[in-house]
Amino acid sequence: GKWHNGAVGSDYHPNQRGFDEFTGFRHGLMDYYDWRMQRNGQAFNSNGRYLTDVIADEANDFILRNHKEPFFLHIAYNAPHTPLQAPQEDLKPYSESGRFTPEQAMIYAMISRMDRGLASLQDTLRKAGIEDNTLLIFTSDNGPNLDHRMERFNSHLREGKMHVYEGGIRLPL
Repeated sequence: GKWHNGAVGSDYHPNQRGFDEFTGFRHGLMDYYDWRMQRNGQAFNSNGRYLTDVIADEANDFILRNHKEPFFLHIAYNAPHTPLQAPQEDLKPYSESGRFTPEQAMIYAMISRMDRGLASLQDTLRKAGIEDNTLLIFTSDNGPNLDHRMERFNSHLREGKMHVYEGGIRLPL
């Protein structure tokens, strides 16, 4: 998934930072349909699939290849990050409800798709027979983007992404 810890030079490549395998991209923004990623330094381009699904499928493949030995798998979804894009079937229930702005509907659709990817990971762990012996931790990297179009829920926390108030930096755990 998203590796946002040094996009330039091989010194900062995940394979040089302790990861035996890396499939993803090395910067913050990526189109969800016209993506470009790499697998252990070898580039590959979009085949038209939704990026969140590709990340989940790559993670599921890793689990199936490695489930007989202990492993650490770090999955860094970029959803719901800009550009805001989601498959129409995920967007439709939110946009047609009349309860959300177009931006909110898109963000919730992106989160719904990511949730399905997480559910597929749990299914893969179960099928591999390691669900009860696997620790699965989910967290986010910062608070939500709260620009004037979003009007997103952020509990009682002040501000959001790009701010050092609780709403921008407070995380679970």
